[in-house]
Amino acid sequence: MGASVSFASTATSWQTFYVLVGTAAATLVGLMFVAVTFGADRVRPETADTARSFIDPPFRHFVQVLFTACLAVIPGVQPWLLGVLSAGVAVLRGGGLLWTYRHMRIADRAHHDVELSDWMSGIVVPALCHALLLATGVGFVVGRPAAFDGLAIVTIAILMTGVFGSWELILWMVVTRAGS
Repeated sequence: MGASVSFASTATSWQTFYVLVGTAAATLVGLMFVAVTFGADRVRPETADTARSFIDPPFRHFVQVLFTACLAVIPGVQPWLLGVLSAGVAVLRGGGLLWTYRHMRIADRAHHDVELSDWMSGIVVPALCHALLLATGVGFVVGRPAAFDGLAIVTIAILMTGVFGSWELILWMVVTRAGS
C-alpha cells in the first residue's frame, strides 16, 4: 500500500507539468494544421512522400507529448498501466522511425539537401528518446520513482524536437515560396 500511496503523491506532484506540456502540444498540433494548410501549394503529388517525411515527425512528436500528458493526469492511474502504455508508445514510435528513415533517404537521393541536423532531429534524437521511454516504461512497471524523471526528460526532448522540426519545416516553406 505504501508504494501506491507514494506513486499517487508523486504523480500528483507532476500534474501541473503535464497540464503545461499537454496544452503546449495541443496548441502546436493545431498550429501544424495551419502551417500545412498554408504550405500545401509547396507539395506536389510526386513530392508528397518526401514532404510527409518532414511534416509527419513533428506532428507525431506533438501528439506523443499530448498523449503522454493525458496519461499522466488520469486520476488514480496505476504505475503498471502507465509503464505498459509508455513502453507501447516507445515501441510503436521507434518502429515508425524506420518509415521516416526510408523516406528521408529517398528525399536525400532525390534532392541532396537532407542535412546532418535533419538526421539528428528526425532519427537520432527520437531514437534515443524512445529508448529512454522504453526504459521509463519498465521503470514504472517495476516501481522505480525515477521513472517520473525519465518520462519528463523524454517529454521535454520530444516536444523540443517537434518544435525544431516544425521550425525547419516553416523555414523550408518560406525559402521555397521565395524561390518561386
